[in-house]
Amino acid sequence: MSTCKRTHEGVARQLPRTSRWWRKLAVAPACLTLLGLAMAEPASAAIRHGLTWRVLEQQGAYVHVGRDDITNAYQGDTTVDQMLPILCVYKDGRAAPGGINFDYSNGWVQGALQLSAPITGSALASQAQADGICASQLGAGWRMAEFHDGGGGWSYWGSGQLPTDTRFWVAINDQPANPWNSAGDPPPVDPQDPNYNQQTVQTGAGWKLVQTAGTLDDTGAAFNEQFYQVDGAAGLTASPLPQQLKDAIAADIAATPAGEAVSYSVSKTIADEVALSAMQGSPTQRLIDLSAQADSASMMASSNVSRMGILGCGDKDITKNKAFNWGSPINSNYNLGDANSGFTGNVSLSGTANVNATGEIQITLKRTGIWFVCVPYGVKFRYARVNGTAKIDQGATVSGSITYANPKAWEWPIAKPFLFSINFMAGPIPVHIGFNLPITAGFDKKGITATVTGSVTYSGRRMVSGYFDYNCTSSGCSGSSQLDTTDLGTQPVTASVSGRFQPSLYAQVAFRGYLYSDSFAYAQVGIRPYIMGDLWGYYGNNCGDADGDGTFETVDALTFDLDWQLKVTGQADTFITKEWRKDIYTSPRWHVQFWDLLGGAGSRAVTPMAVGPAIVPAGTAQTYTAKMRSCWPYADNVNFSVDWGDGSAAQAVSGPAATGVNAAHTWAATGSPLLRLTALSDAHGRNLGKATQRTVTVNNAHVHLGLTWKLIGTNGSYSHVGIDSTSNPYQGDTNPATALPVLCLRQDGRAAPPGMTFDPYNNGWAKGEIRLTAPVQGLSLTSRAVADNLCASTFGSGFRMGEFHDGGGGWTWWAQGVISGANRFWVAINDQPANPWN
Repeated sequence: MSTCKRTHEGVARQLPRTSRWWRKLAVAPACLTLLGLAMAEPASAAIRHGLTWRVLEQQGAYVHVGRDDITNAYQGDTTVDQMLPILCVYKDGRAAPGGINFDYSNGWVQGALQLSAPITGSALASQAQADGICASQLGAGWRMAEFHDGGGGWSYWGSGQLPTDTRFWVAINDQPANPWNSAGDPPPVDPQDPNYNQQTVQTGAGWKLVQTAGTLDDTGAAFNEQFYQVDGAAGLTASPLPQQLKDAIAADIAATPAGEAVSYSVSKTIADEVALSAMQGSPTQRLIDLSAQADSASMMASSNVSRMGILGCGDKDITKNKAFNWGSPINSNYNLGDANSGFTGNVSLSGTANVNATGEIQITLKRTGIWFVCVPYGVKFRYARVNGTAKIDQGATVSGSITYANPKAWEWPIAKPFLFSINFMAGPIPVHIGFNLPITAGFDKKGITATVTGSVTYSGRRMVSGYFDYNCTSSGCSGSSQLDTTDLGTQPVTASVSGRFQPSLYAQVAFRGYLYSDSFAYAQVGIRPYIMGDLWGYYGNNCGDADGDGTFETVDALTFDLDWQLKVTGQADTFITKEWRKDIYTSPRWHVQFWDLLGGAGSRAVTPMAVGPAIVPAGTAQTYTAKMRSCWPYADNVNFSVDWGDGSAAQAVSGPAATGVNAAHTWAATGSPLLRLTALSDAHGRNLGKATQRTVTVNNAHVHLGLTWKLIGTNGSYSHVGIDSTSNPYQGDTNPATALPVLCLRQDGRAAPPGMTFDPYNNGWAKGEIRLTAPVQGLSLTSRAVADNLCASTFGSGFRMGEFHDGGGGWTWWAQGVISGANRFWVAINDQPANPWN
């Protein structure tokens, strides 16, 4: 290996590297699966690769460029069928800036850095050619930047400000890692479209010159034509088109609705003839002859159509359509490994897709009057329409790991089968249109949310079928569809996690119509089914006291919830610079299944809480609250069943998972009935089937109940205390045999904290400090004086038992002090018989 390898390896050890812990993970996102979410394999080794860098840092007028985890300085890292800018350098010996530390692998380029317009890597046949592109676009002295331009390698600084959202081609002079000398072959011509070929000849800022060749469908005649492809106003200004054509296109752009992207394909032959005509002051004979040509299929037959003033010189819309049938199995295995997407693993994709439809594309033949000649100079894309039926049966088995929320959308190509193309003449201009079928998989921006690392393996299948009819332009789509889904069966899930993550992933089959190529102008409509998973895990003893014994149980959980949703999407682009993506239709969210993944008794954290007294008198109605534990992650209403343990019929109640619903019962006889509360299901469709049992003591003695409150919330060093659905300030709510802390208050008149809003009636400021005693039985609180003395002896003079009205009104109040929210606590009330002693 040359100096490059020795230098690269030696310096690499000194560089800060992006962590690669993700490569060690082995398990996968829960819910890619029903629709076969598959990620693309690395580009085929048969296609050449080129070395690319990215912007690492920007400090004012200076930019730091260099390698990242994608960069491969030995073989190249990006296939040459990709279109990226060239990093160009202008070395003039300028001094290095102060305040930046430079070294061998982080040098100063002694000049400026800029990017060229994007260019396909396969168009870079040599460093000299790449240098010429930099010089032609940026001026004399500019050339393609090279790996070692900073003195060593790997990264360097230069003057300039570069965009951070793109990679760019960089040369390396001692490794076969350039588009022109890496291993492999140039990108092959699409073998399924043998009647058309296109290569980029020259590129500029917002324009390029392409060479097209093909065979006309109607006559079988060959064509070989060069076109200037121009991207909107900016590309028009920078293009080498003659001024007469620039003026005509500028007028068309000005008439285009705001927000609609436009690109033009202009015949170089006609552009050259217009330029020659301008030089001689009259139209050339060849321009006259070209303008007189007519395509009988799409133009008026008269040979005088080109003459101004006879039939006018307006544009001509041309529509072409073709029916197609496509069906194919989709069977692939994909290994995932992407530091940017945040997960690794394996996907095995299987299924079939069948389409029976008609594709239609409309273009506009652009014409303008030059002297007395009506010149057809080019074409532009108008719309692509597809209507028909589709059936997509997809399945997958997925394994891997998700590690964090994705900050941006990611999409992987699975395949792009060619459907059909049409080559025809629009006047003197050969036109190529076509349809293909991009099949992709991915997830939307923030489509994965996670609190911890977890893993899951799941497999399943689902089918989408129905009718669709959509029309897409470069600015939007319209139409309708009738699509249905069928569940083809699921298999068990295996997983491990402590926390929660929620992947929302999709597979999409789209129908794309294009003019000349995808890179010039296209529009598409896609059928995109989503799988929305939710993997939740828990272990701990801070999730509530379900059986009312005063102790929080240690519980665990591992569950997986799966939903399904369908979207119809629109997408279009011109010149790979104006892409938009929109949702045309979004279905309701359907529930698929809920799994409890723990063996044995299952997830104990799913058991409900039966909140109420443990000792009750016979013949008196008693109220219990049915709710889910505090760690339960879902807010949907839950359906409960209460078996009171005395032979009476079970009572069905339904209410919010967090706050619960009350159920009342009167035991007629004394004894120890076994109360059983079962969480059956929730409003989202999750089948829970978990129960909590607790023994209730029913006696003949009337039991005085005591009032209890709970901690409602905190704000810094201040606590908000008050009632909840259990509290009963009129009769008390908790058996005094229960041991609970006493809420103690010392009122010293301290000022209310700033920035907090108080309601003096039911959300007041108690003007003091609160604390909680150790738990004591309410039976020991035989009077208010006894309770006050307990507070004073525990915390000092001035402390007494907190009272219902201490905030000025009642129900809740704030005070200074941070107290535990693990238990309820005794609170006095001075005007109701709701204390343990009265």
